[in-house]
Formats: sequence, C-alpha cells, structure tokens
Amino acid sequence: MKQNITGRKNITVIGGGPSGMMAAVTAARREGNAVRLLEKNEILGRKLLATGNGRCNLTNLNCKDAADTLEFFSEIGLLTRSEGEGRVYPYSEQASAVCDVLIHALRDLHVEVICKEVIQVVETQKTGFVITTEKNKFDTDAVILATGGKAGPQYGSTGDGFRIAKHFGHTIVRTMPSLVQLVSEKACFRLLKGVRTKSQAELLRDGSVIAMENGEIQFTEDGLSGICIFNLSKYYQKGDAVRLDLFPEYDLASLLRMLEKRVSSLASKPMAEFFLGMVHKKLTPVLLGELSLDETRKIHTMTIEERSKIAELLKGWVIPISGTKGWKEAQVTSGGIDLSEVDLNTMESKLVPKLYFAGELLDWDGICGGYNLQWAWSSGKAAGRAAAEALGDM
Repeated sequence: MKQNITGRKNITVIGGGPSGMMAAVTAARREGNAVRLLEKNEILGRKLLATGNGRCNLTNLNCKDAADTLEFFSEIGLLTRSEGEGRVYPYSEQASAVCDVLIHALRDLHVEVICKEVIQVVETQKTGFVITTEKNKFDTDAVILATGGKAGPQYGSTGDGFRIAKHFGHTIVRTMPSLVQLVSEKACFRLLKGVRTKSQAELLRDGSVIAMENGEIQFTEDGLSGICIFNLSKYYQKGDAVRLDLFPEYDLASLLRMLEKRVSSLASKPMAEFFLGMVHKKLTPVLLGELSLDETRKIHTMTIEERSKIAELLKGWVIPISGTKGWKEAQVTSGGIDLSEVDLNTMESKLVPKLYFAGELLDWDGICGGYNLQWAWSSGKAAGRAAAEALGDM
C-alpha cells in the first residue's frame, strides 16, 4: 500500500522523540508544505516521558539556544521553572507536560502522525524519497531522520537510524553508552550499595587524568553512579580507573593534621571507630580493608606511615573500572553520524540533498543537566526550518 500527502510538497520526519517532534512542528509552521511524522512506538515521546526520572530537565540556561527554546515552549503553553546550575524543568515537574504540549502543537498544525510504523528502508527516487515500512510505502520530497541513538532500547531506541544513514554512505563514529553508571569488579561494592558521598572524581587512563567532576557519588552493588560519574562515563575506555577524593575540601597536609588530632583524641579506641563521624559508616570496613588494618587494633598503635596511607587513600582512592552498565541504563549515545558530513546550520546531509538529521543520531553528546535535550530541540528546529524553506523555494 502506497501513501502520499497529495497536492503539496511534503516532508516526512522519521522518529517521534523530542528532536523529531520539534522538527515536525517547526516545518509545519511554514505554510505550503505538508508534514508527516512516522513513529515506531504506539505513542510519541516514549523516552522523553522517562527523562529526569519523569521530571524532564528540558534545557539549561547556560545553553546558547536556551532562551529560544523557552520562548518556543511558552508559545505552545508550557510553564517552566529553573533550578540550580541552570537546569530548567516544567513547572508541574512532569515530563508528560512537555510531551503533551508538543503533541497538541502537532495536532493544531495538522501534522499527519502515524505510529506503529517500523522503517525497513529509505531510498532515493527520481523526485525525493520512498520510505518502506513493515506495512506501507510513503513518497516524500524530504526526509528528516530523528530516530534517536541506542540508549534506552526499552523505549524503542535501537539504532535504526544508523543503518539508514549508513545506507546513504554516511560514516558512523563508533557508538558507546554515555551518561551511565560505571561498573567495578571490586567485591567491596556489595557492602556499599546506597552510600552517597560528596567527592571529587577523576577518570584515569595510564595514570593521566582524562576528566574530572565534583559532586555527589553514589555507590551501587557493582560500581559507581551519580551525575559526576555519568559525566565521566562519556570519556570511558577499557582499562580506565576512577580516583575518588573523599575529602575535596582538605589538602593532604590539612587532612594529615586532622587525622593526627583524631589519633590523639581516640587513642584508646579500636580502629573500627577511627572513621566514626568522618565518613558514612558503611565505608569504615571497606577503607580498613583497603588499608589492611585490623579493626580491633588500638588507634594509638598506628604508625606515621599508616596515617599517611590513610590520608592518601581518602584523597585518592583508585577504583578499577571494568565497563559501563550498557545501553539499557545509558541516558544518551556517544558517537553517531559524523558531523563533518552534515551542514550544521541546516542539518542537511552533505551527501544526499533533502536528507536531514536531528538529535541523538548525530555524533554529539553533552553532560547531564539539560544539554542533550537542548541539542534535540536545536537540531530538530534547524532541520525542520531548513527542510521547509528548501521545499518552499522549489
């Protein structure tokens, strides 16, 4: 069965996530073109609904396009509020509010939305493209590919767009899970599940610091989590380690002085009580184990060398990393369509005219805090505007 939007030039957006919906709304705002949106899931914005634990950190005030994005959402009815570090959320703190206003905008602009359409192949033809799904064929004058990456396959993000882009000759930069927990094989992590601590975290590679973050670290039963760790994960390579500074407010000398005072004041107590009131109590047996110190020893028996080792561990606990949690736990995809093959002003392919890209499909990913969704809005808007203008000029 072959379907087409007749009478006008038409644009087909593939993918009903944030960048796809933004592209479709933007394209439909220009009169003269018909816009169709194809989505593989039963509903639009399935992954968007889960972002920010259901709150949806939709942008960050530090992004250069944040003001434009907030104006757009205000126009379509979304009230927002900003929080620490420039994070912006819907005022209702519901990701569904973001999805709802976008879906209503699509409806008001008469975008043809068709869900449960799984794309098999996209091919060029004499005029435009033909899109073949499991159930239909669609003719279109321009295609905006916004299928997302591989992060969150449970929401439908399975990398379909990479296959389509590769079919058109595009280079796919190696894809990796990003903004994801790091895994360690250290047995002690089973004892630390749920522990949170403010730390400085460094990603080490062959002894060199690759990246550094400050903030809350969360221990899991098999590794490390928290925003700091998520931000480091985008740089992770096999063989890397994480170094934690559990006392970032202290330099080594001041930490040693503090430890010496504790030795004096707690001299008669066992080592099991040395860290009491200093660190989370679940950390005590783990730290003593790392230092090979008997918890029954009296504190006053510690040597100067042992005190130095305690300070060095607290300031630089090196944890070997065996990998990441993988695609199911990842928030975004690192890697994707090579940006050198895309006009970043219009998001049009440099290889195939009237083929546009948006969102996570491209080799761009940012840190936590709304930066990745801002990329979805910005790239989707650029692609939608450029596709509509290009067909309008034909």
